[in-house]
Amino acid sequence: MKLTDRDIEIIRYLEEDSRMSLRHIAGELDVSPTTVSNRVQKMKEEGVIEKFGLKMNLDKLDYSLTAIIKVKAKSDDLSKVLEEMEAYPCLTHIYETTGDFDVIGIGKFKSREEMTDKLVDLVQSPHIETTNTSLVLSTLREYDNSGLV
Repeated sequence: MKLTDRDIEIIRYLEEDSRMSLRHIAGELDVSPTTVSNRVQKMKEEGVIEKFGLKMNLDKLDYSLTAIIKVKAKSDDLSKVLEEMEAYPCLTHIYETTGDFDVIGIGKFKSREEMTDKLVDLVQSPHIETTNTSLVLSTLREYDNSGLV
């Protein structure tokens, strides 16, 4: 689907607040609510908009530790490693990558002890050759898609 300028404007309003009413967006864009509704529906059908969501402040929920876990799979075991990593809800992002490591996972934890407890089985998997974990010292930007469209 090729996005129109109107579609991009609608997306920007929804990025700001996904609960913003379509009527409000229509008023801001000086179009009918039906036009906005039809464009949003089309973007949902085409997969441009996958879902509307909630952005939580994980620091306020005591998930103040972010770890980046780099994993090198043993030969021919990559699919097993990916499957194992998907079973860990503490890993908020999992990427299959090129370079020295096959997979990079980003996890959220309340403490180093919790991180160790939750990941000890993963890093000892027979399908993993090696891992390298880095702790994030400060976060400049996170969970921010604004500006991409």
